[in-house]
Amino acid sequence: MNEPAIGELDTRVTLRHRDDRPDMSTADLASSFPVQKKTWAKLEPVGSALYSGSVQADNILTHRITIRYRNGITRDWEVVVGEGESATVYRVRRSSHLNGKRRFTVLEVEEL
Repeated sequence: MNEPAIGELDTRVTLRHRDDRPDMSTADLASSFPVQKKTWAKLEPVGSALYSGSVQADNILTHRITIRYRNGITRDWEVVVGEGESATVYRVRRSSHLNGKRRFTVLEVEEL
């Protein structure tokens, strides 16, 4: 994969760490987001072959998000694009360093 060119990180996103705890009053899970970080990203949909392959493997990937290098982003993280009612939330399925270098991180995500 090629590194993003100047100006391609053009979408403002929020990375947030999701922490689910049992809510005893409703017998459900209560989510909190103790760590939130804003950054610039390149957001692109995955190709149809990758999407259909991920659906068959029950690990759905809908988009690929490229950001400047961040360490420690796991499946416990979400990416939010936009704010308020119009925000779109993506759950991180996989994260890796672009081309094995520590310049950019690629997140493969599922749109919720």
